[in-house]
Amino acid sequence: MRFKADEIHKDLKNPYYVEWKEFLKRTENWTEEQILDYQLKEIKSIVQHAFKNTEGYREIYINAGITPDDIKTFEDFRKLPFVDKKLIQADLNKFTFVTDDMEYVTTGGSTGIPFGFYRGKKAFARELASKAFLYSRVGWKEGCRQMVFRGLPINTPDRMEFHPEFNELRCSSYYLIPEQMEIYRKVAFEYQPEFLKGYPSSLYLFAKYLKENNKSFPPIKGILCASENLYEFQKELFKEVFPGARIFSHYGHYELAVLAGYCEYTDVYHVLPQYGFAELIDKDGNLITQPGEIGEIVGTSFLMYNTPFIRYKTGDLAVLKGFKCSECGRPHQLWERIEGRLQEFIVTKNNRYISMTAINMHDDIFDPIKQFQFYQKEKGIVVFKYIPKEKISQEKLENIKNRLMIKLGDDVELIMQEVSEIPLTKRGKHRFLIQELKLDIGDIE
Repeated sequence: MRFKADEIHKDLKNPYYVEWKEFLKRTENWTEEQILDYQLKEIKSIVQHAFKNTEGYREIYINAGITPDDIKTFEDFRKLPFVDKKLIQADLNKFTFVTDDMEYVTTGGSTGIPFGFYRGKKAFARELASKAFLYSRVGWKEGCRQMVFRGLPINTPDRMEFHPEFNELRCSSYYLIPEQMEIYRKVAFEYQPEFLKGYPSSLYLFAKYLKENNKSFPPIKGILCASENLYEFQKELFKEVFPGARIFSHYGHYELAVLAGYCEYTDVYHVLPQYGFAELIDKDGNLITQPGEIGEIVGTSFLMYNTPFIRYKTGDLAVLKGFKCSECGRPHQLWERIEGRLQEFIVTKNNRYISMTAINMHDDIFDPIKQFQFYQKEKGIVVFKYIPKEKISQEKLENIKNRLMIKLGDDVELIMQEVSEIPLTKRGKHRFLIQELKLDIGDIE
């Protein structure tokens, strides 16, 4: 059989993963009081750890006149200063607790500011288990057959890879042209996926192809959307093309400070309280408490101990919905929607649409760069504007270009351009891509 899965899902062999998922199951029906007790205990623990073991947090807390022993309530906790990427990035070692199992990871996120930090194996296993726990709300479990559309430069003839350890068929989202999407569709009838998973922008292009060409697809249980906002126009198309499939979206980030996802009944983001402590703040740093108001997401991770994230300003925005779901009954913080994650595309010479989320690198490739931005005004030609941290050698520059070309493909001409400044948007955000082409999808400011 071409798609024979391993007997035991790889994640279920990881004791950190199994232990955390069991904990989430046991605490699923916690009351509001139990949740708040747990969160305050975890807040005290991570603040104590950061104060004791990292010079950076110790300095900013002493300068603010606060010690861990002063934190007795959530109000006390909110007296701690905020941190952000720029502060931690400026001196990462001062904000890091060194252990043997930690690994260096980076994310450019949707802001175009490369950012590296250290993460432990336990934290990453708990992250995977937390997302799996959210997915279980819509019937997913380890071992379910899933076709995954992500930014993967797969070099097989059919641009697909089957991973038996996850029972997962991975499809490169770099090649979403009609001929390739037809290959994916035909293979789906052999594989019989239970779920589709990937960037909403990539899944949208695939669904649009199916609809416009009147193509059939095997029935699926659900669609798991990740790494981008999921918009109403996309949901409507998914419902039309994949009738009966439950559409699920979650919000998270590589720093593992906040995780939120839909529940079984509503398309509202429920913040997972065991994962971290989430706050929404206004432009003056004040806590938002009124439903309908928009604020910046500030997260405190209960998972990250190597590079802790405490009152970490994510730069993403959310609209507050309330603090208890009337449908599922969970007393969780609710967000109506997420803002700040713009769905942007590069258009290649062959009319392939590449979501900029797929260009995000999770290693040290962008370390010599302070900030970058892609710019496109002509199909198939992209300018990579960058501000170097210091003088970059030609060898390093070529290495960056080559890595990007692996992601972009040979029907894109990439021009490297050093600049001294990259302007902010009107909202004060760094745009990952300035797209001058008029596209019929995406979110253009």
